[in-house]
Amino acid sequence: MADVVDIPEFRAFYYTDDTPRQFYTLRRYEDESGSGKMHCYNIAPGIQLSFNDLNLSSCYQPLNVQKDFLEINYCLEGGHEVEMVGGGITFLGEKDLSISGLYHDKRVIVNSRIPFNKYKGITILLELETAQTTLDNEFSKWHIDLQKIRTTLCPEGRVLLIKSKQKIDHIFAEILSVENQIRLPYYWLKILEILLLLSQLDNSYVEPPQQFTEKVSRRTQQVYQYIIENPFTQKNISEIAEIYGVSESSMKRCFKSISGASLGTFMKRKRMEAAAELLRSEPTLSVGEIASLAGYENQGKFSGAFKSVYEMTPIAYRLNTRDLNGLRLDLNSYRRIYDLVLS
Repeated sequence: MADVVDIPEFRAFYYTDDTPRQFYTLRRYEDESGSGKMHCYNIAPGIQLSFNDLNLSSCYQPLNVQKDFLEINYCLEGGHEVEMVGGGITFLGEKDLSISGLYHDKRVIVNSRIPFNKYKGITILLELETAQTTLDNEFSKWHIDLQKIRTTLCPEGRVLLIKSKQKIDHIFAEILSVENQIRLPYYWLKILEILLLLSQLDNSYVEPPQQFTEKVSRRTQQVYQYIIENPFTQKNISEIAEIYGVSESSMKRCFKSISGASLGTFMKRKRMEAAAELLRSEPTLSVGEIASLAGYENQGKFSGAFKSVYEMTPIAYRLNTRDLNGLRLDLNSYRRIYDLVLS
């Protein structure tokens, strides 16, 4: 691996309290809302890859960078929202890819937040000048132009979003699954693959991110939390919008941006997940009683809805989980016997 240029902007990015490791730097952050960490790998001069695990409300720190950067973010779990100059809010959800720039002469992002205190993702950060020199020296025949990628996909400093695409999801899945012995050169190859893919895109391929006012974003996040805490709610979407003081159409669009699913689909999924928990944990409750708790007067309709989520009927699900629980008990008994024999 070529010598790595230590770029001060990388070391300052998001975190302090660096802890060096053999192959990476572990960066931690902690405040009253929670904590987070980043495993940062310097892949080549001007090119860094990091794995981010954040359980806090925000990790935003205003940066006055001296150079220009291209930033690529891929969300694995949770979500991350960015407030742009002008007040619009863009949300990065699960399996979304965002492409943005950091500029030495202007700010385009004024704040960022983690709405549900949970974000896991991968960041590729490229300092344009140094990274371009690296690419030109090592891969001149590939014609990867970082400035062109940023200009094409991020005109006027916008953050652009690519919703889940099989090709992109596959690359990041491979980044996560590589064996430790070959991870550094493998990360390098995957970054090149991503850059080659982005080089072939134009604006027609990319969905302009939906932007929402802070009020709509906040109220929709409250709706999200309400559904999580009240999966058997009998309130319909119109009633929920009225309770939270937001228009139904804006709430629906914002909710899909946040969760990756329509509001109706999300409510159904959470209702069935709660019903599945009762099927597992409350053997004295009949399927009909659970159907009633879930808001279904007709057990047949409940079974159909449950099967559409779990691909089996509630009765089959209960029998399967009962068998698995029995197997777990048997295994635990064998473990206890094994421990006694060894003691």
